Amino acid sequence: LIQMKKDQERNASTSFEIEMLAMSLLDLWVAGQETTNTTLNWAFVFLLLNPQVTARVEEELITLTKGRRSLSIADRPNTPYYNATLTEIHRCALLLPMNLWRSTSEDTVVGSYVIPKGTTITTRISLIMTDEKDFTNQQEFNPDRYLNGDKLEKKVVSFGLGKRSCLGESLAQAELYLIIANILLRYKITADPLHMPSMEPINDFTTLRKPCPYHIQFERR
Repeated sequence: LIQMKKDQERNASTSFEIEMLAMSLLDLWVAGQETTNTTLNWAFVFLLLNPQVTARVEEELITLTKGRRSLSIADRPNTPYYNATLTEIHRCALLLPMNLWRSTSEDTVVGSYVIPKGTTITTRISLIMTDEKDFTNQQEFNPDRYLNGDKLEKKVVSFGLGKRSCLGESLAQAELYLIIANILLRYKITADPLHMPSMEPINDFTTLRKPCPYHIQFERR
């Protein structure tokens, strides 16, 4: 805002005006708020449908904190199973099935294919994260798959690939780590038998893959 005012006072030529600033702020808000909120919704779907996973996460968190304090980011090295569960949440949620669109800057050869300059391309992230060669029984929610030392978590590319991957990945990961864990430390969660969660996404023709509405019951510990 200060720089915009200075440019206006000296009649400097600039394409950045208040409307563009407002749109940029809106983009940042939607990109951060909507994606994190939807990931949280999916997280509780998987936790409710996989109570054995939830029980192991709770045991790890309560053992670490003694049930007397909140989890902090500094605890991350000491929560391997919870970390693996978050990774599996990202993989199974498949929030954005495709990466951002790009355009080839020159003729490019990929394997036996010639891709002409100016071709619009994208990465199908969902194929990477459901490849049976890496993710055996890929439809199964299984955090243990990341605990054998194979670095399989590097194949979970839910935040995109390349230089245009999500700028807010570190912030989003920290938010999810703290929010989910500290809810589980304070509450026992159970599904409402009359409104059970579903693994099937809602079909609302939006960019994000969202879960169908469901009910969740919280019981104070």
